[in-house]
Amino acid sequence: MKKGSILCNVCKKPMKKPVCERCGNTNCYIVIYWKGKHYSFRRDSRGEVYDYREAFKALAKINASMEDQKHKFNPLEWTDSSIMQRRFENQLENYYSEKENEVTIGELSPEYFRIIKNYGKNYFDYFHGWDVREIDRAALSEFRRSRLGHLKIKTRKNVFNALRALFSWLYENGQIVTTPVFQKIKGDDSTPRRAMRKEVQDEALKLIPEKFRDPIEFAMKTGIRPGELCAILIKSVDIENRMVWIERSLSGSTYRETTKNKSKLPVPLNDRALEIVRRNVKGKFPNDFLFVNPGTGRGYSRKYLSEVWNRHSGTDMKFYEATRHSYCTYIVPLSNPMDAQRLMRHKDRRSTDNYYHAFNERLLEIVQKMDNNVVVMKEVKKGNEKETSC
Repeated sequence: MKKGSILCNVCKKPMKKPVCERCGNTNCYIVIYWKGKHYSFRRDSRGEVYDYREAFKALAKINASMEDQKHKFNPLEWTDSSIMQRRFENQLENYYSEKENEVTIGELSPEYFRIIKNYGKNYFDYFHGWDVREIDRAALSEFRRSRLGHLKIKTRKNVFNALRALFSWLYENGQIVTTPVFQKIKGDDSTPRRAMRKEVQDEALKLIPEKFRDPIEFAMKTGIRPGELCAILIKSVDIENRMVWIERSLSGSTYRETTKNKSKLPVPLNDRALEIVRRNVKGKFPNDFLFVNPGTGRGYSRKYLSEVWNRHSGTDMKFYEATRHSYCTYIVPLSNPMDAQRLMRHKDRRSTDNYYHAFNERLLEIVQKMDNNVVVMKEVKKGNEKETSC
């Protein structure tokens, strides 16, 4: 039995049908009695005055909330102002305001913030007008089918993950009492990353105009990320100890005083990288960029370096693949796992594994050793020794 009543907005009499039997009015409101007080609710999550159908559904939800033993019922959460506050678009705006502040204080990448803002504009408007507490597994499933179905699986996952992060934030801030179930999106249609063979890398580098060659070759010799490459200052260079401290990064058009992993670590310089550094520090002050775009006289942008690479390298391989992925592929066979992880500046070794792409001839060389190297082992059985080839 429902606790509470649905009353006509005009004559204040109970309504049991979509049209008031006394005055013919169709609008109504809800009245409940809770802990010695009466509370009335007049508008739905869209801010519109209740009709009987919507009032009936809302009263059922109020009753369910009253009976929920895990959470204390608070009638103020069902007032017009509270419902309006919980509208998806209002909470999304609050979420973006907090994320924008995180960008300002350096806790969030400006580029990531730009991406999730675009998701809000292009996809999350599906939920405008919804009370965030009404968005459940079924609603998310329909959203995925109708708004994300035409996208690539990788993009679908990214959008869904961003939405999941929003609902985690809503839960942490007390706007929802439980997070809805997000179904797992299966499959992977992302383009596999590749590494560039050393001889191909050398030939591609020769095709890059000399005035742009130094930063590109430096990235090949150090494996640093493009955003970090564009942000290196002279004061981060330690020629005596043959290293460069990676302390800053470029995200979009914003320089951050941190890196992707929130760590500031030195990168060792081999002879060729050191030669490039010596050439580019001449005549500069500590706060000048190590690499300066000769066309603008300012630091490079990630986009510009990628365009230079795409235009002149003579290969379809991406700049990131030709530098960081290739660097990892070269150093892994020459080092132990811990050193490779440190050179890549990864917090998790699994990340390093993702950047390593073994070339076929190396794998063939390994399996060839199975026949070329016979290991003789001694098997001990019941006190007798027997030789076994493995």
